[in-house]
Amino acid sequence: MEINSTRDLILDSAQALAQTRGFNAYSYADIATELGIRKASIHYHFPSKNDLETELLSRYRTSFFSELQNIESNVNGSIEQLQRYAQMYASTLNNNRICLGGMMASDVGALPETLTPSLVSFFKEQVDWLAKVMDTGKKAGELNFSGSAPSQATAFLAALQGGLLMANAMEDEVIFKRLRQTLISALK
Repeated sequence: MEINSTRDLILDSAQALAQTRGFNAYSYADIATELGIRKASIHYHFPSKNDLETELLSRYRTSFFSELQNIESNVNGSIEQLQRYAQMYASTLNNNRICLGGMMASDVGALPETLTPSLVSFFKEQVDWLAKVMDTGKKAGELNFSGSAPSQATAFLAALQGGLLMANAMEDEVIFKRLRQTLISALK
């Protein structure tokens, strides 16, 4: 059995806090209390909260992109790929969380400017992947939509992100489930 390093435990705690509270609503003290360590231990690994947030977003992007590659490699058909993609968002909601990228976007005005390029890249990667799936699906006759694949992909992603926020705020996962079904059905 592999034991997580202190650094990984700090990142796990910070991610959970960021996805439930937002980036500006947690501190090193919150992480230290949760993990039963001193704040100095956190500062050893991440001298500033900016360092922590940068690493957190990088790790999240890598994990998210890895899952997209997994879907692409192991799931046949554009509709099923889109369903699996939307399920990734539903899973965060099932864990009483919001997508880390979406949570960061909601706090973008208060985040360090150094995080903006990575956050933009996170969303661009999602749109590019979705556009590729949608374009392939349209050419194969699986999907039917008007406009360009990148425009449709942007709308799809925006709807999922917004749906997460709404469902979370209203404490009703059914809202997101219905939205997900509506988005997929509209593309058939």
